[in-house]
Amino acid sequence: MAPIKKPKQQLKRTFLKEWREYHNLSQEAAASLLNISRTLLSKIENAKSPYTQQLMENAAVAYRCEVADLIMRNPLDRGAVWSLQEQLNTAPPERRQDILTVVEAMLGPRTGTDG
Repeated sequence: MAPIKKPKQQLKRTFLKEWREYHNLSQEAAASLLNISRTLLSKIENAKSPYTQQLMENAAVAYRCEVADLIMRNPLDRGAVWSLQEQLNTAPPERRQDILTVVEAMLGPRTGTDG
């Protein structure tokens, strides 16, 4: 009996390309930082080649984010909740307080106890 071929597993999408673009890096520059070829980076970004844990850890350092961000978060989506929090965290302190005041006014009074 002939061996049964396993179907090729579809690789899951990552946000490597988006994080690279977010930091205005070319594929060539990013590949150099990651110590891989531009061709391999292209294949990984397009889910045509698998990534390794080491590559993801190196990419997180190069792109100044967490490994999980590379899999779960599109940094180009400026309206995402996590993105709004990052924008708030990186705002100057005086601007941050203005933003918090506006958000609190929009949300209305808090209910319950804060403990």
